[in-house]
Amino acid sequence: MKTLMRGAAIGMALALGAQVAQAQAGLSLGLGAGAVIPTGTLAEGNSMGWSGQAALRVKPAVSPLGFQMDVFYNRFGLENDLDGHSRMIGGTANAVYAFPSAAVARPYLIGGLGVYNGKTTVEGFGSSDAATKFGANAGAGFDLKVGSAALFAEGRFHAIFKGVSDGVDEKTAYMIPLTVGLRWSLR
Repeated sequence: MKTLMRGAAIGMALALGAQVAQAQAGLSLGLGAGAVIPTGTLAEGNSMGWSGQAALRVKPAVSPLGFQMDVFYNRFGLENDLDGHSRMIGGTANAVYAFPSAAVARPYLIGGLGVYNGKTTVEGFGSSDAATKFGANAGAGFDLKVGSAALFAEGRFHAIFKGVSDGVDEKTAYMIPLTVGLRWSLR
């Protein structure tokens, strides 16, 4: 699994490097935080939590299409008065479509594939084994220009394939992070 993850990281880095080398690309770094809502099978035992995200975006100046890689950390509370938490660490590679706009706020759509690593810790009982799964995400947001930076707000729907086990079957887990943050141009 480590070899697969290294290979995916190298492949994404090469793709990012090739896109940066293309015609006048804009490179930006975004940092954000917010709430994360477990839904479906992930909501069985988990409650709303918090999320942190770092994103690197490449968008050619002449195209509405771009590419974004991000990493995130989500922490959920546990239900039923259990003292502990679940956490989800991951990274996604996404296509971004920024709608052409002369307005201060510029909406965008985002979606792609990712790797998700989840683990649950219950006080007095220890931790579950960490499990790495693949998934997909899609969402929408907007950038609000503020000087040389931009405020951003976005919501995404993540589906983690075989992300939850009920002891018999592995089921898709779902979560919705709602993130606000700042994006800075690196060029």
